Formats: sequence, C-alpha cells, structure tokens
Amino acid sequence: MATRTAQEKETAHTSRSAGNTGAPEPYLIISNISKKPNIKSLMKNAVAFGVKTIYVAGQKKFHFNGRASVESSSSHHHQDEQKEEKEKSDVPTVLRPMIQSGQVQIIQYDKLQDCIEHLHTLGIKVMGVEIDPSALDVEDTDKCFECAGGGGGNSSSRGASGIAFMMGNEGTGMNQKQMSLCDGFVKISQYGGGTASLNVSVAAAIVLQRFYAWSRKSSSKADHKVEKEVTS
Repeated sequence: MATRTAQEKETAHTSRSAGNTGAPEPYLIISNISKKPNIKSLMKNAVAFGVKTIYVAGQKKFHFNGRASVESSSSHHHQDEQKEEKEKSDVPTVLRPMIQSGQVQIIQYDKLQDCIEHLHTLGIKVMGVEIDPSALDVEDTDKCFECAGGGGGNSSSRGASGIAFMMGNEGTGMNQKQMSLCDGFVKISQYGGGTASLNVSVAAAIVLQRFYAWSRKSSSKADHKVEKEVTS
C-alpha cells in the first residue's frame, strides 16, 4: 500500500488539481497489464490527456521510479550495480522531468483493492474500460461521465472529484476482481470490422480525451450558469 506521506502528498495534489480548473479530473489505474511497451504508452497517453496522478496496483516487473536520472552514469562499473539498480527506471524519459517537478505523480499499491478503497475516500469513481452489457458508450459523454459529479456506483461518497479509468489486460480484458471493484464501465463503439479490439493504450487515449473535453465543457457550462444566477 502507498505510504502515509505519499497519500498526504497525493491528497494535496488532488485538491490543487481540482481547484485550478474547477473541473472533474481524470486519473488512470494501471493494473494487470502484461507488456512494458503498453505500460509506457499508457503513461504517455494519460499525461497527454490531462492525467496528473497515475495509480499503479501490482506491476512488480515494471520500474516506476520516475526520479531516476535521465542519463545513466555507467562510467564507474565497479561502483554501481547497486546505484544502477536504485536508479533503474522503465518510466518514459519524456515524463521523468514532469515527475521530478511534481507535475505528475505515480502512486503505487501492492493490492488493487487498497488502491480503489483509497480512491473512494477521495470521492473518485472508478470506471473500467470494458465491453460489458452495462457499459456506457463513450460517445454519450454526459451519460457516461456524469458520475464524476457524485452519486451512483459502488461508492457511497458524493461530490466526486473525478474518475479513475482502469484498462483490461491486453489479451484477456478485465478479470473478475477488477470488474467487481469498478463503479461502472465505459466502452468504445467500432464502426467497421478492422479489429476485434483496440490496443490498450489507444483505447485509454480515446476515453481520456473524451473525458477531458467533456469535463472542461461541463465546468464551463456550470460557471456560466452560476454567473447568470448572480447577475439575474
């Protein structure tokens, strides 16, 4: 589970993020992803579409050390298998300065359930990106993302500050444990027969872009409504 210090920093970071825009924030949960290139692409796409905090559950084979040097110092060989191990990182190089400056956070948990329980205490809903009978189409953004404003789902907390999106495994999709912990599901409709399923990072990019555009538009509408009420 994440340390107390990490959680405190995360809560402050979440509050600042929400306060800066007044709009619900997007988050990404990385769990049960098999391939390193897909994890790297997920991280880059998430940050490209407004994610400031990435949650990780498990994924022990991937080094999420975003504070490792961008350049590796292997001049003194004898010195530093230990240092090299400490500084080892699979985080995309382009993201490391953003992590080092605090623009982006990676919060790691051993267990997915602990991660999601903590998200619920922050008022963040969890949506699985999965083809399921109950899944809402990402095209219908208002219906799909309205839980970002509170109510519904497995969590009883209201006034949610955003949605954390969780992807399924590249080959098998979401497992039963993942699905049982979600507050709802979102799907991406296809209009041709090109592929049975999209690459996991491509699917994440589509959903996150739709959410980010919706949240800013929805926040702008709410501000306009308040302004109108004040002036009338």
